[in-house]
Amino acid sequence: MSFAVSDQLNFTLFDVKKIRYKSRVIFDYVQSCCTISYIKKGEVITTFEGKEYVAMTGDVMVHRPNNPFNVISKTEGIHYLFNIDLKVMEEIDFFSLYPIGKVVTVRDPDRYEKMFDELRSIWLQETVDFRTVQSSFLAFSMLHEIIESSKLGGKSTPNEPYITDRFNNVLHYIENHLGEVITREDLARIYHLNPVYFSRAFKEIYGLTPMKMVRKLRLLHAKRLLETTIQPVEEIAITCGFCDSPHFTHVFKSTFKTSPSKYRKSIKNTKKHIIPTLLDH
Repeated sequence: MSFAVSDQLNFTLFDVKKIRYKSRVIFDYVQSCCTISYIKKGEVITTFEGKEYVAMTGDVMVHRPNNPFNVISKTEGIHYLFNIDLKVMEEIDFFSLYPIGKVVTVRDPDRYEKMFDELRSIWLQETVDFRTVQSSFLAFSMLHEIIESSKLGGKSTPNEPYITDRFNNVLHYIENHLGEVITREDLARIYHLNPVYFSRAFKEIYGLTPMKMVRKLRLLHAKRLLETTIQPVEEIAITCGFCDSPHFTHVFKSTFKTSPSKYRKSIKNTKKHIIPTLLDH
C-alpha cells in the first residue's frame, strides 16, 4: 500500500519563544502569520470574531493571520508560542481549509511541552545541520497534536457562566456610586480594559451599553425610593445621580410612562387597598 500527499504545503517558521508576564493586555492585534500560543501557566480571556473564550493552563490559543484578536490576563502567566505561515497550494491559509477551535485543550500537555522544548532548543542553534527540517517536523508534530486534541473534544467553547459574571464588579461599583458622575472610562478602568472594547464586551453580555446600564440602575433605585421612603422627588433625583428634578422626571416618565409623583401616588393607593384586605382575613 502506498499514498501520495498531493496538497502542496508552504511552511515558514518565524519565531519560537517563551513569554513570562505579570499581566498581559493586547487589543485588536493583527499579524500576517499564525501564532500558536500554549499556556504553561495562567488564565487568559481571548476574543475572536466577536466571541470570548477562556483559555487556561494546558490550553492552546490559535491566533489566525489577518484577524484582529484581544488577549487579556490579570494574573501571572507563562506562554510557549511559535509563529508560522502555513499555506496550501501556495496561497490558501491552512486553517481556513482545516479549521480548529480558537482554544484547544491539549490532550497530553507533558508530551506537547517536551516537543516545544526540543523545538526551541533546535531553533536557538542557528548553526546546527538540518535545523530547518528538524524544526519544521517538530512544529508539524505539535500541530498534529493540537488537531487530534480538538477531535477528542478538547475544543473550548465560550465559558458562559464565567463571562456572565465577569463584570459583576462593575455593577457593584455603579450601585455604590449612583449619586456620583460615572463615565465609561471609569468603568473600563476597573478591569484595566480599553473603553471601546469594554463597552462592546459589556453590551454582548447584558444587551445594554455601560452607560445605559448606569441609567437603568439609577432608575430602579429611584423607583425603590419612591416606593419605600417619603424623600422628596428632588432629593431622590440627586441621590440617584440625575442632574436635577426636571431631568429625572423626564427620564423616569419616558421609561415607566408615568411621572415620579404619579407613580408614588399609585403605590400608596395600592397599599391602601391591599392592607385592609389582609386585615379582613
